[in-house]
Amino acid sequence: MNLVKNDRTTKIISVVLAVVFGVLFVSLVANAVTTISTSISTGGTLTVGSAGTAVSSMVFGYCTIANVAINASSTGTTICSGATGVASGDRVFVQATGTIPNNFVIQAASTTATDIIQIDLLNIATTTFDSDTDDTGVRSFNFWAVR
Repeated sequence: MNLVKNDRTTKIISVVLAVVFGVLFVSLVANAVTTISTSISTGGTLTVGSAGTAVSSMVFGYCTIANVAINASSTGTTICSGATGVASGDRVFVQATGTIPNNFVIQAASTTATDIIQIDLLNIATTTFDSDTDDTGVRSFNFWAVR
């Protein structure tokens, strides 16, 4: 038993219903996009939730250090230049872009001036009696900086 006749009127009703549902779907998606775009501001500060400090700027990239000689079991400070967009006082996170010698560890990083990151590197003694000075080599570091 065929409940729906396959005639011209049924086809027209099917097309009209498809168009109505299509328009309804598009309007719902457009409304959702409009709601999201009015809830997120990129022209000021970003605050998610009610606690913490608002973010006014975030930059990322990489910077490069020159070769640095650091005594074993000591920390040396070096300047990572070319950190475009970084300003003094930004909170900065660094990570080697590739390998650094196994005996070096990134201890700390801070921003000291525009486009400059100061990195403290620890030279871990590789043997019990190791008191040699080791070179870092020219290295690059990835960074994220938040203001």
